[in-house]
Amino acid sequence: MHTRWLEDFVCLAQAGSFARAAELRNVTPPAFGRRIQALEVWAGAPLIDRGVYPVRLTAEGRQFLEAAQSALTTLDEVRVSLRASRRADARTVIIATGKTLARSMVPAWLAHLRETLRDDPLAAGFRTRLSTYSMHDALAVFTAGDAEFLLCYSPPDAPVTLDDAQYQFHAVGIERLVCASAADDAGGALYRLSARARAPVPMIAYAETLTMGRMVNHEVARRKLAGRLDVIAVSDFAESVHEMVRERMGLAWLPARLIADDLRAGRLVRADAGETDLALQIRLYRPRAPLRPLAEAFWQAASA
Repeated sequence: MHTRWLEDFVCLAQAGSFARAAELRNVTPPAFGRRIQALEVWAGAPLIDRGVYPVRLTAEGRQFLEAAQSALTTLDEVRVSLRASRRADARTVIIATGKTLARSMVPAWLAHLRETLRDDPLAAGFRTRLSTYSMHDALAVFTAGDAEFLLCYSPPDAPVTLDDAQYQFHAVGIERLVCASAADDAGGALYRLSARARAPVPMIAYAETLTMGRMVNHEVARRKLAGRLDVIAVSDFAESVHEMVRERMGLAWLPARLIADDLRAGRLVRADAGETDLALQIRLYRPRAPLRPLAEAFWQAASA
C-alpha cells in the first residue's frame, strides 16, 4: 500500500468526483481510478459507492477515511520534524527536478549561477542538494515544501499548472527535441524520417507517462507520421532512449543538450531537415512566500 493511495482517497472524498480528484492529484482519470481500485483491493472492501453522483463513501469507506486522515496527519508531523532537522545546513539550496534535466542542463546552469554569485555575501560558495524524480513526484515534493525550487519541462500543449496565488516561475531556457539517428558509414543518417521510405522506419519512443513522450506522440499524430514509423522499443528513461539510438536501433526525438557531444562528433545526425524539432520550455518554480536569504539570492540570479 502506497501513502499516495491514502492521499488519493481523501482527495476523492473531498472532491466528490473522480475527474475532479484526478485533476487535483495531477494524474489522468484512468490512472486515478486504478489507484483507488488498488486501495480497495488492499483494504478488502469497497470504499466508494460509484452508483451515485457526486460519488460517496460506503460505510466501510467512511470508517477508512477517518483512519486514512489520522495516518496521513501522523506521517506529516513526523516528516516535518525530520525535514526541519535536515535543513540545518543553511548553505544548501534544495532543488527538485527530473533525471534528464539533471544530466543535460543542470551542471552548466549551476556552474554559471555559482560564478554569478561568487561575490554575493549571501550566496557565495552555496551548495546544492539536487533530487531527481518523475514529474508527478517532483511536483509533490516541491508543493509539500521538501524542495525550495522545482526545475522542470513545460510543454506548450500541456504546461505545468500550479496555483498562481502560491507559486511563480521564471523560464530559464528552452530544450529542443531533435529527431536523430545514428550515422551510417558515409556520415549520413542511418534512419531517415522520409515520406519516400519503402518501409516504416524503426523508432525508439518515450513512455506516455513522460512529458517528452506525450509531446512526441502529439507531434507524430499532428503530422500524421505514424504510418512511417515502427515503434520497436518504449522507455520511461530518456538516457535509455539515447543509448538505443547510439546502438543503431532506430531514430528518436532526443534533447539537443543530451546529444550535443554526439552531434558534434558525428556519432548521431539529424534524421530530418529540422522541420519536426520540438521546443520545451524549462521553468524554475518557487513559492511566492518569502524564502530564506540564500534561496532569494539564488532566485534573483536565476531569473536575471
